Amino acid sequence: MNSKLKFVAHRGESEAAPENTLEAFTLAWLRGARCIEGDFHLSRDGAIICMHDDNAARTCGVNRPLAEMTLEEIKSLDAGSWKSEAWRFTRVPTLAEVLRTMPPYGEIFIELKSVGPILDKLQAVFDSSGRKAEQLTFIAFDEETISTVKKRFPAHKAYWLTGNSKSTGENSSEPEFTPEEFVAKLQSLGVDGVDVHDQHVTREQVEALHAAGLSFNVWTVDSPERAEYLIECGVDSITTNRCYALRNELLAKGK
Repeated sequence: MNSKLKFVAHRGESEAAPENTLEAFTLAWLRGARCIEGDFHLSRDGAIICMHDDNAARTCGVNRPLAEMTLEEIKSLDAGSWKSEAWRFTRVPTLAEVLRTMPPYGEIFIELKSVGPILDKLQAVFDSSGRKAEQLTFIAFDEETISTVKKRFPAHKAYWLTGNSKSTGENSSEPEFTPEEFVAKLQSLGVDGVDVHDQHVTREQVEALHAAGLSFNVWTVDSPERAEYLIECGVDSITTNRCYALRNELLAKGK
């Protein structure tokens, strides 16, 4: 296996523990992860909250937008019972708390759902975290968001999230970009690379981005067979819900 290949624990070790919680992130580190991924929003009173959805309904059973809740209210939520009774009373963490779980070598992909007031809050959290810029990478689907974040934090890596897919009919699709178009798109956004759904990844795409000095990262891959293909394509990272298990399965195959 390419020693430079990075496995990213998607929302922490989320196959085993409740996603986007300190328990999931800590378990990822304990199981040997070098990089985690989490999703972040602002609370009503300006705290940076780690949750995928902008509403607490799915993982906390309370149908309220995070933007309408204070940190204290969010901290009272049960973020674990949906996973299993064993995780009852698991809490929703802040970005600062997540960063405190990181070992000295740790990295995180910070997925932002929006820009605006969160940028100043990010700066304050980063300044107090003691982490280096290379440990804190931004990802976002929204083009304006990822471009703006890269301009605001130029020392940090920023990857555009995309499905790279366009519909060609019912249950059928094809890549949205040719390799050359992919490079041009990322250069127009001013970002460092892409974090793409693995459905349409090709060796030609990866090689084109690498030739242009851009990084090619892939989400969310849980199958060892699919991971083998992506490794052969030369991708830079694979985001997975089962980081520990997937690495071990690939090592067992001699990958």
